[in-house]
Amino acid sequence: MAVRNQHEQALKLLDAFERAGKAVARIVVDGRRIEIELAKGQTHDEFDRIDMRHGKA
Repeated sequence: MAVRNQHEQALKLLDAFERAGKAVARIVVDGRRIEIELAKGQTHDEFDRIDMRHGKA
């Protein structure tokens, strides 16, 4: 039963990080310890394909 509670807690943490805009690369549950590794490198820019110029260019 304790393992299930740890997995549920890990899923709650994953959800909280993703709602905060963080990309999670990996989660490790080892007994009572939960390790969360955030994704590194290129962050996704939701405006990267939008032409933001206004007026004459």
